[in-house]
Amino acid sequence: MGNLLAYSGSTTKIRAIRSRLLTDSDYNELSTMKSVTEALGYLKRHPGYQKLFADIDETTLHRGEVEKILNNAIFIDFQKIYRFTSGQQRNLLDLYFQRYEIAILKRCMRMIFDHRDITLDLTIFKTFFEKHSDIDLQKISESRTLEEFMSNLQGSIYFNALDRLSHLTRPTLWDYEMAIDLFYFKWFWKNKDKMAHKEDKKIFMDSYGTKMDLLNVRWINRSKKYFNMPFPEIYAHLIPVQYRLKKEDIQNLVEASTMEEFNTAVKNTYYGRHYPEYSSDTLDSTYNMIRCSIQQKNALKNPYSIATVISFLFEKEHEIDKLTTVLECIRYGLTQDEILEFILRNKK
Repeated sequence: MGNLLAYSGSTTKIRAIRSRLLTDSDYNELSTMKSVTEALGYLKRHPGYQKLFADIDETTLHRGEVEKILNNAIFIDFQKIYRFTSGQQRNLLDLYFQRYEIAILKRCMRMIFDHRDITLDLTIFKTFFEKHSDIDLQKISESRTLEEFMSNLQGSIYFNALDRLSHLTRPTLWDYEMAIDLFYFKWFWKNKDKMAHKEDKKIFMDSYGTKMDLLNVRWINRSKKYFNMPFPEIYAHLIPVQYRLKKEDIQNLVEASTMEEFNTAVKNTYYGRHYPEYSSDTLDSTYNMIRCSIQQKNALKNPYSIATVISFLFEKEHEIDKLTTVLECIRYGLTQDEILEFILRNKK
């Protein structure tokens, strides 16, 4: 009864927001569009994106602006949910919020490394960030050199993780993005004990432990297949978290001498045993399917818990990924059948 009362407001709000997610019919309609402008016009009329595009002339938007607007849609829904939670419920959202903070930091770092003099519009984040972040968004966004960026990060939880790269002769953007991602995952997992209720902690671990396991397997695969990295370097860039992957599994995956051995190692993991379609050839396509399956199961079993919040946030982010893919397909002139095939491939 306690969870029912605690989560009734946020669950009702999520149900309302979820009703505005894109449907199969929407994707089918979008796949018939002949231009990105036409597709954006459709989104402008859709309840889920109407307010976001209300004061924007879609005919003038370039690719980067569209991407920024769509990503803002995730943060807007996050804020709506946050306002309908309180007390212990906000522990997860406070942890989850850091990923939006990191997204802005990465955007600023890309501007510095690419030598782009672009002013970020942070209006949509400003009020919320001032209450929940120890980073001065304005200063960070105005950083034009790496030294200035690091100086403006002093006092934040990210400073030490990035400052460790100062010993490198020529650190790259990839080095900085990898360092901040690894720090975030480790920090996020370490704070799982903030989930006060035993059931919430289990749901948290099931959802995000699975994510980190699957990301590690994908990284091992890519580092071996495309970059031919030595074992020590692969180990150094793994998320330092293991949920259902055992130490032995990690070792077998990293030190497999052939892709056949790697596939056998994948099949011998928990995920390979429980999901027959999971193999070295399907790591990317089954990533969303496995996560979606676990989160839907948890949300159905525990409708008045953090499972409902986690499930929706995943759905929304997945929608933006699919929508971005659709717009790219339209941009490159793919046929309706080809676009629908991409959507079907990324449906889960």
